[in-house]
Amino acid sequence: MYDSQIIGMDYLPIQKVRYKVHWIDIQHKYNVKRGFNSIMRKLATKGYLDSHGKSGDVYSLSQHGVLYVKGRFGNIV
Repeated sequence: MYDSQIIGMDYLPIQKVRYKVHWIDIQHKYNVKRGFNSIMRKLATKGYLDSHGKSGDVYSLSQHGVLYVKGRFGNIV
């Protein structure tokens, strides 16, 4: 994600993130029924993401989300 310039110092619109992670390809390959925005809201509800902005179009990893990523992919991070 860093190479795709998603992770950095600037905010990106959620539509641009969806495009850069090739969400449509992921959705078709793994037969995901829910949309990208719906999944982002669900992750925010579970505490992995923090939602910012009135329309919920800006997300960041919460402390719980960072700990999950470090635990799951500790050898990569």
